[in-house]
Amino acid sequence: MSGSAMAVRTDAETIRERFHSILMKANKNRPRESDIKALRDLLDSNKELRLWEAVVGMGELAESKVLDTIVKGSGQGMRECWRRRLKSMRADLDYAHSSALERLLIQQVTLCWLNLNLTEYRHTNIMKQSITFTLGLYWEKRLTMAQRRFTKACESLARVRRLSRRIPVQVNIAAQGGQQINVAAAGS
Repeated sequence: MSGSAMAVRTDAETIRERFHSILMKANKNRPRESDIKALRDLLDSNKELRLWEAVVGMGELAESKVLDTIVKGSGQGMRECWRRRLKSMRADLDYAHSSALERLLIQQVTLCWLNLNLTEYRHTNIMKQSITFTLGLYWEKRLTMAQRRFTKACESLARVRRLSRRIPVQVNIAAQGGQQINVAAAGS
């Protein structure tokens, strides 16, 4: 590695360390305004480092909350296995090679799948008991809604993927004499 590449890498690491330090100061109930400003300035002046990506996204937070509910009392081992299962599902859905919109939908599909399975598990446990009609109806509706959300998320992902393959691509080709020719081709 060249000296300048090493200096850039060291600089980026220093900036990331500074980001985490400022983030801890700003991530309080009542942070000082100077800490918020310092965080904004650091994020704005280092856009290429995409420092904000180090913070867990809302989809991941929701996933974490569902996992907390599922593995309650079971420990971190179960939680880690479920995390790996979700990661594998995202890989199976080609998360790494998908567009930004598809990645959002894949996250939604896996979150809905997780929620559906949690609801199904709870529904099964409740239905084993002697329950009131009202409680049974509540759990049937809750399960139906979870199934519907999962199905809709899958349909949305499929629709976006199907539409993204249909978008025609227009290519301008320079012909002899400098004349432009527009050619429309189907997207891949």
